[in-house]
Amino acid sequence: MHSKLYVQIMNSREWRELRNRKMEANPLCERCQEQGYVRSARCVHHIVPVESGRTDDECRALAYRWTNLQSLCYECHKEIHHRMGKDTKENHQQRERDKVQAWMERHRRK
Repeated sequence: MHSKLYVQIMNSREWRELRNRKMEANPLCERCQEQGYVRSARCVHHIVPVESGRTDDECRALAYRWTNLQSLCYECHKEIHHRMGKDTKENHQQRERDKVQAWMERHRRK
């Protein structure tokens, strides 16, 4: 997925409204609750990353699918992204290179 699409999704009114509904429905961190703690949620996490979609439509579906959302506190959200290796500049740059390479390979076959 192009980072431009991701930015458009995250800045859309549809996403803000969905995020607000999720926070209202689940105001506590769902991960903390699973561990027996009570902590306020501060962000909404996509369980399956939006950028894992192969097409723009798949990315949008992942972004707006209620069952793909999880209310989390900042600490849990940071920990999840750290474990996924998504929190470093180098990893981000490598993912972008990988996406370009995959796109080039798909289009060479045609």
